[in-house]
Amino acid sequence: MSEYQISRGARVYEKVVEKIKRSIAEGDILPGQPLPSERQLMDSFGVSRASLREAFRVLELLGLIESVPGKGRFVRQPRAVAADDQTLPLEESAILELMEARRILDPAIAAESAMRALSADLTRLLQIVSVGADQAVGPKARARIDFDFHLALAEATHNFVFVNLTRMNFDLIMATHERIYNLLNDKDAFLLEHRAIYDAVCDHDPARAREAAAAHIDRIYKTLLLNIASN
Repeated sequence: MSEYQISRGARVYEKVVEKIKRSIAEGDILPGQPLPSERQLMDSFGVSRASLREAFRVLELLGLIESVPGKGRFVRQPRAVAADDQTLPLEESAILELMEARRILDPAIAAESAMRALSADLTRLLQIVSVGADQAVGPKARARIDFDFHLALAEATHNFVFVNLTRMNFDLIMATHERIYNLLNDKDAFLLEHRAIYDAVCDHDPARAREAAAAHIDRIYKTLLLNIASN
């Protein structure tokens, strides 16, 4: 890994994450290979051990590296997810794994929201759905609206575990939002599906809410899989 100092300004660990992600993407460190030692990376980047370890935590959550007790940290091996066992780039494989987890989590949150949402929750969801059509322009804006909607949906469950899981999932999504939302060039479907989930929650219909959320995340997953596998 080439040496480069991290400039100050934004949070230091985020810049470390980006540098290591770039090294992985460019093949400086290959799947299965160990990262340089903490001391080497601290010296190369000019950062503290605390910042470096926070970057490691984020990279592990992103599915890009794994820690092996007694051996160090290694670049993960990407999974073969295509029908022909095509091996995808590691970051894209990790994106699909995140969406697979959401295929289980999101319908459960929507159903629970439909059972527990209060009037204030419904008002908040309606506000987000209503402004989405005007503001969902570009990947960053759509990522923010998506986060706001799904966080409000989780908050409507009044279950802190669902809220924290949603925050964690979207922390990872926001870290790769340009890649994800550039592949999801589907503003109209995106907004209509949010509206369908909201309508079911508003009607306190958990079965319909679960079905609408499942259709939403299934379409996203299949769209990402198709676009990633074809690139």
